[in-house]
Amino acid sequence: MSDNALSAGNQQERLPKLTPDYVVGIIDGEGYFSVSVSQDLSKTYKSLRVRLMFGVKLKEDDGMILYEIRDFFRCGIVYKKIDERPTFSNCLEYQVKNYKDIKTKIIPFFQKHPLLFKSKKFAFERFVDIAKRFEAQTHLTDKGFEEMKELAKAMHGRILRDYTPISAKSG
Repeated sequence: MSDNALSAGNQQERLPKLTPDYVVGIIDGEGYFSVSVSQDLSKTYKSLRVRLMFGVKLKEDDGMILYEIRDFFRCGIVYKKIDERPTFSNCLEYQVKNYKDIKTKIIPFFQKHPLLFKSKKFAFERFVDIAKRFEAQTHLTDKGFEEMKELAKAMHGRILRDYTPISAKSG
């Protein structure tokens, strides 16, 4: 057996072509939609930042499928997360942070192929709502920035249990 027989490239070649249903299933189980909101108050300027991120994290042993997911979406990166705690495993993580890719690839995919788990579907709806507000640059005002912070917290389940995305209200 060649030293290269177990390389990521060879393992990827043996994986079946992914279907949209398979991708939805993986994301329902292991994926996430995340938003971070931060403010940098320098002596010379004020920077208000909103970052949207989509990702999947798996144990390293199972992580080769993440390269296929990256190829499926044609965007994002896969990287290794080393965990030195004795009872934890190293992981591979696939992430998409580029807003254009989120807007043109990730969001349209999950709008066409809906998630099945109620909690994941709700997180996605909030993610889309925040993306729309980001696109409209509402976060660049003090009021809009505070609203975005609250929405990001709500998305991660920390407040506003009755929050309904504006996209659901207008439809």
